Amino acid sequence: MTGFGRGEATGAGFAVTVELSTVNRKQFDATLWLPKEWLSFEARLQALLRTGIARGALKGSANVRPLSDADAAAALEARFRTVCAAARRLGLQGEPTVSDLAALASAEAEPAPPEPTDAVWETVAAAARAALAQVCAMREAEGARIAADLRGRLEGLRALHAQIAALAPAMPTAWREALRRRLAELLPEGVALDAGTLEREVALFADRCDISEELTRLASHFVHAERLLSGEEPCGRPLDFLCQELNREANTIGSKCAGTEIPRLVIAFKTLLETFREQVQNLE
Repeated sequence: MTGFGRGEATGAGFAVTVELSTVNRKQFDATLWLPKEWLSFEARLQALLRTGIARGALKGSANVRPLSDADAAAALEARFRTVCAAARRLGLQGEPTVSDLAALASAEAEPAPPEPTDAVWETVAAAARAALAQVCAMREAEGARIAADLRGRLEGLRALHAQIAALAPAMPTAWREALRRRLAELLPEGVALDAGTLEREVALFADRCDISEELTRLASHFVHAERLLSGEEPCGRPLDFLCQELNREANTIGSKCAGTEIPRLVIAFKTLLETFREQVQNLE
C-alpha cells in the first residue's frame, strides 16, 4: 500500500525532519538516507519502522538543521576559532579577515549533525514515529478501500461456487443419459442394453466426478478469507496463499467435470480469482 509521512522533532540546538514514503511490494524493503554521521542509527531506525510496516517498499530520509540562526552563528563562531587556533599553531602569518569568515560560512552551509548519542537518537526516533503515524494512517485508509473491493470480488466467487454446487448433483444423471444414447447408437440392432452394466458405469463416473470435497474446501477458504479481511493483523500474505488454494480446488473441479457445463463456470471463477489475487498484492 502507498503512504507518505513527515515528522519533526527537536533536540538540544537542532531539529530533525524525517520523511517516509511507501509503495507496494511483497516483502518489507527499506531504503534510508541518513547523514553519514548517523549511519549507526540505520539498524535501529529500520527496526522502528518495521513496528508499523510489515510489507512494502519504504524510502526514508532524515535531515538535520540548527534550531535557530543563533545556533548556526554559534557553530560558525566555534569553527572559526578552531581554524584561527590551528593557524597560530602552524605559525601562519596574517590575521583572519571578514572574507575568511564569509568563506568559512559558505563552506559550513550545512553544519555537521551532532554526534550520534542516545539523546540524539531519541530525537530522530520521535521524528520517525511522527512520520510513521502519518504513513500508517494513509495505508489504513487505503487498506479499508481495498478490503471493501475484495469483499465484493469474494461475493462473486461465492456466487460462482453456488452455481457449480447446484449443477454438481445432476452430472451423473446427465452422463447416464448421454452414455445410454451413445451405446444405443453403437449396439447392433436388436441387441438389448444391459441395465446392470450401465448402472455400474454410472456409479463409477459418479465417484470420479464427485466434487463435494472441493466445494466444501472452497466454502471454508471463503470463510477464512472473510475473517482475514475483517481482522486487525496484516493479511496480504495469508490471502495470497489462500488464492493459491482456491485456484487448486478450481482446477480439480474443472478436471473432474470435463464435458459438462461446470468447466465454463470454473473458467469464470479462475478469471475472477486472478483479479482478486492481483488486488491482494496491494494489501499489507
